[in-house]
Amino acid sequence: MSDLLNAMGPRGFGFVYILFGMLAAALPTGLCSVMAVPILLFSAQQALGRHRPTMPKRFDGKQFSADTVQAGIQSKEKWLLRLERFAKPRWHVLTGSAVNRIAAVSCFILASVILLPGPFTNVPPGIAIALFGFAMVERDGLLMLISFIAGIIGFTIGLSAVIATVLLIGRWIAQSGTLPG
Repeated sequence: MSDLLNAMGPRGFGFVYILFGMLAAALPTGLCSVMAVPILLFSAQQALGRHRPTMPKRFDGKQFSADTVQAGIQSKEKWLLRLERFAKPRWHVLTGSAVNRIAAVSCFILASVILLPGPFTNVPPGIAIALFGFAMVERDGLLMLISFIAGIIGFTIGLSAVIATVLLIGRWIAQSGTLPG
């Protein structure tokens, strides 16, 4: 993976957000949490000012199942094609280094929500992360703005789902006096 990231240069951050964001949105709850880890790693690098993503040596050479990646991407192919037609370089003031670093912090926060167990904690944040990736790769300021809005929505939905789940479990425990299971 290091070779691919090096070849992409600064756009490598966008690439990893697209790939792992889409997989986090497409995969079942247990697997999607695994996709949050690389997003956390790379978004932290970008937020700290790195110009290109780097893979830690202990993770370099790790492989993902091609079938899993292909299934995740194919399930979103229709949306990817639409997004690709929409995205283009524009509104350059929203595609600069400072905005990309703020977007990286947003991706870090959204990946943290993906790690939380519960319904709706992976799809909305995963979609927002993938949108940030497209905005970075295409240098599309309008799409970056849309990504921030999607990020707020994804964060709100994901966190609300976790809170609702915790409250429901708490109410169930209070009514039954025992833990589930």
